[in-house]
Amino acid sequence: MEKKFKEAGKWWNDNSIELIEKNDKIYALYGWNGEKYYNSWQVIEDGLTASKEEYTITPIYEQVNEDWIEVIDYEIREN
Repeated sequence: MEKKFKEAGKWWNDNSIELIEKNDKIYALYGWNGEKYYNSWQVIEDGLTASKEEYTITPIYEQVNEDWIEVIDYEIREN
C-alpha cells in the first residue's frame, strides 16, 4: 500500500490545518464535515498565501487490517 501523496506539515498560522503535497502542489485540508474537506485551498509558492480557488478534498481509504484503515490518497476537485 503506497500513499499517493506526502504529508507537508501544517499551515503557518494555524497548526490545526494539515498540508498535503500531491502532483507537485501543496493543499491545506480545511472544513472537515465528517466525509471530506469542503473548504480547502492550494498553498501558493511562497508557502504563506492561499489560492483564491477553493477545493473539496476527499480522502481515499484502504483497509489495513480488521481494526485499521489508512488514507492512501486524496481526490481533489476545484469548487
